[in-house]
Amino acid sequence: MLHLIKLELKKGRMTGYLWGSLITYGVILGFLILIYMVEGPVQEEPIFQSNAEMLGLIDTLIRATFIIYASVLLSKLVIGEFQNKTIALLFAYPVSRKKLLLAKLSMVFIWTLANVIIANFIIGTIFLTLNANFGYVQGTVTSGLLINHGISIVTQAIAAAGMSLLPLTIGMRKKSVPATIITSVLIVVIVCSNNMGFSLSSIIAIPLSLSALGIMLTFLSIRNIDRIDVA
Repeated sequence: MLHLIKLELKKGRMTGYLWGSLITYGVILGFLILIYMVEGPVQEEPIFQSNAEMLGLIDTLIRATFIIYASVLLSKLVIGEFQNKTIALLFAYPVSRKKLLLAKLSMVFIWTLANVIIANFIIGTIFLTLNANFGYVQGTVTSGLLINHGISIVTQAIAAAGMSLLPLTIGMRKKSVPATIITSVLIVVIVCSNNMGFSLSSIIAIPLSLSALGIMLTFLSIRNIDRIDVA
């Protein structure tokens, strides 16, 4: 499996996606800094009530962004190849089709998981440092807060990585890149949107259940791939 992932990384020229992730970090950071600097001085109704709320919003925005980002990866690595029939060339190799697809999907899962964790660490650290200087968000950053947030980040990152596979079922059925991306946007709207301070993702059982569903549906989508004519 690792060998197949390495081959796919070379074939797919993932350096472009690495730069894409870094640019995405910058865009998210810039957007949040703009909100912080514009709304921060307004003390009547501050946008962030506490450090925990600030870190939580950062995490939510990062997860939403990379779930959609993952659908672009799914489109390039899987759906697009089925749509253009180029997957038939790959399937001509004496390797199990299921293993080839699992290698591609493992890349999407790991990519999403890693980016959610790394982006949270980088952007969260920058914001805590920024707030230490400007002090728009009141409250002390305790070790307990950081530990709890760290656990939440890892748990939510695993959930986001699993949810990022959910659009595959629709994409494979329709053989459509737009359908894959639109499905991921709908998932983000339903799970990550904030309504009067409440988000479905705050109930950890919901994103974890959707993650498990994403993994299960992925398996069901490719279980008979060895017997499907893709030519």
